[in-house]
Amino acid sequence: MTKVIDVELRGIMKKFQNNVVVQDFNLQVEQGEFISFLGPSGCGKTTTLNMIAGFLDPDGGDLLIKGQRMNGVPPYKRELGMVFQTYSLFPHMTVAENIAYGLKLRKIGKQEMQERVNRVLELVKLPNVADRYPKQLSGGQRQRIAIARALVIEPSLLLLDEPLSNLDAKLREELRDELKRLHQEIGVTTIFVTHDQEEALALSDRIVVLNHGFVEQIGTPHEIYNQPASEFVHTFIGKTNRMEGEVIATEGDTVTLRTTGGLLVQAAGQKHQFALQQKAVIFVRPEKIKLTEAADTAQPNRVKGHLQLASFLGSYTECEVATGAHTLSVKVQMSDKSAEQEAGKTVYCQWNAEDVLVMPVERG
Repeated sequence: MTKVIDVELRGIMKKFQNNVVVQDFNLQVEQGEFISFLGPSGCGKTTTLNMIAGFLDPDGGDLLIKGQRMNGVPPYKRELGMVFQTYSLFPHMTVAENIAYGLKLRKIGKQEMQERVNRVLELVKLPNVADRYPKQLSGGQRQRIAIARALVIEPSLLLLDEPLSNLDAKLREELRDELKRLHQEIGVTTIFVTHDQEEALALSDRIVVLNHGFVEQIGTPHEIYNQPASEFVHTFIGKTNRMEGEVIATEGDTVTLRTTGGLLVQAAGQKHQFALQQKAVIFVRPEKIKLTEAADTAQPNRVKGHLQLASFLGSYTECEVATGAHTLSVKVQMSDKSAEQEAGKTVYCQWNAEDVLVMPVERG
């Protein structure tokens, strides 16, 4: 089956004066995909979204929507919907009038306009607020209306610029689930900008990780989390334990290292090739480490320590274990009795070789 490409970026570059904020950005977005641009503040994700929307022109490269080159084409000719970080609703208009604004500009008939407004209000689960004004709505309701206004024009492309960032944690989670449901229901091609890793992991078909204007990695949430292409991606996405060490043995794709603190670590299934005495960086996710009552600490991936902190967070307990030269973060699920341990106790940490990621020391 031939893939339909809705958006394509070819070598896109953008600079402000002498400051290059997006460099050599290449991406193909398939029809119906949900793509997230993820990265820290100032990495170029919103700038790129604004170029796709037509609010900014690229200084290099080509931007195509539905196969048509869009460089220099104004936003109103791109047939897209956009939801901003701020709701941007007209305070003097009712909810129905706010939603219908784009339809009026397109000279849609009154009956069809009413039907489409009612349809999107049902879609965002707010069918009874059409006659209210924005000030009479909660923050979450206003954001849903902003999404409804973007969807009512039936765009072929939906752009979302951190639409959940102004909401409290519980409401963010609820609207995140609503966005996922909406996308599954209507299937519109969506590009979502966020700095929140959980949002990107939960919503996306693929994630574009950006760092200082460069694309670090493009992949599925599973690939980004479990097979990071760089140290930046691994440390930016989720929590991890980072240790530095030296290779003391290799056998196929299995590497044994001794950390700077003297801990033996064995890593299996590694993609990189390592030489003896090569310096490397070792990563183990907190959820991959188990707390046990006893362990042979002379073996790889096992170490004795003291529980310094135990923070109960509902479904799991977040622990800090001091092992001498290293302090390990450990995430213990609520079903595990170890989650009930108190700070100050002696514990043993161990993990599987398959759960260790080793990377060469990055230079520059």
